[in-house]
Amino acid sequence: MKLLAASDLDQTLVFSSRSAGVDVAGLVEVEEYQGRTISYVTPTAWELLGSLVASDRFVPVTTRTLEQYERIRWPGAAPRYAVCANGGVLMNSGRPDAEWAAAVQERLSVCAPLADVHAELSRLAAELVRAVPGSEDPAVRSVPDLFCYVVLRDGQRAELEGPRLGELVMLMDGWGYTVSLQGRKLYAVPRPLTKSAAVAEVVSRCGASGFVSAGDSLLDVDLLVAAQESRRPRHGELFRAGWEHEGAELTGASGAAAGEEIAAWLLARLS
Repeated sequence: MKLLAASDLDQTLVFSSRSAGVDVAGLVEVEEYQGRTISYVTPTAWELLGSLVASDRFVPVTTRTLEQYERIRWPGAAPRYAVCANGGVLMNSGRPDAEWAAAVQERLSVCAPLADVHAELSRLAAELVRAVPGSEDPAVRSVPDLFCYVVLRDGQRAELEGPRLGELVMLMDGWGYTVSLQGRKLYAVPRPLTKSAAVAEVVSRCGASGFVSAGDSLLDVDLLVAAQESRRPRHGELFRAGWEHEGAELTGASGAAAGEEIAAWLLARLS
């Protein structure tokens, strides 16, 4: 029985100029937004991604919305299956799967209303503006019927970390949500909304025996733990937190070089 390879994207396989850790002039551009390039991979990683996609056993798994995911450029055709919105959207041959969407909504019915979460994050955003004089209003956004996130502005992450973040984590935990701080984005995601559940659905549909995985953030923990084997980069939210799990090994490199290392490992596990 074949294995699938499921991997997070941002700061795991693709990198911004800030997170790449090298001069992006030597990297391959994989995403443009508003007329500028915002994501890169190494040339070797680009070749490895081409082989992964061609295998028809590679599943990108991301917290990005569908629209954000579709900005990613792939070598050749896009992968058949992709998991977006942290498991809320399952793409099959370029289209969202309606059956999966209905199953997700049933699971989320046990969590606090998304409107309440959005209101709480808006209150926090206003507090951060007051705490960082001259800073811009954070953008508080909702992915309809799924989760909320905040795009922080300059200086606001430092004010958020510590007691403010701890209080938010405790509140959201009682509401059935997980909080994750990734770069400039603060996510509040319902606990039943997981990447691993969506990947398990793909495993079942493909008749696979399981999957291997990679990821760097708190929202990737379930994906890493559910996999037969997993890799995590020597950077990111989990690395900073000192998170460890048997079978979830660290890369030797960090930044874009770690992405290349992960792509090579994923491809080797499919061999």
